Amino acid sequence: MQFKKFKSEVEVREKIILQRLKYNVRKNALAKELGMSYPTILTKLEKPLSFKVSELLVVCNMINIDLNELLIKY
Repeated sequence: MQFKKFKSEVEVREKIILQRLKYNVRKNALAKELGMSYPTILTKLEKPLSFKVSELLVVCNMINIDLNELLIKY
């Protein structure tokens, strides 16, 4: 198996934004699903690598993307 590189934080942030827009997922819906306040979700979306893995799995499920596709360069 070949070692894969992780995407940069900017690439992850852009992918989350694009998927959110594609599936019309609002930031406040993400905050509610994750049990976070709106300001907290804004901070985490600005720096998506600050999400816990469990939180990122919920985000990926909501925006219909695989975690590997979100984080790993192919």
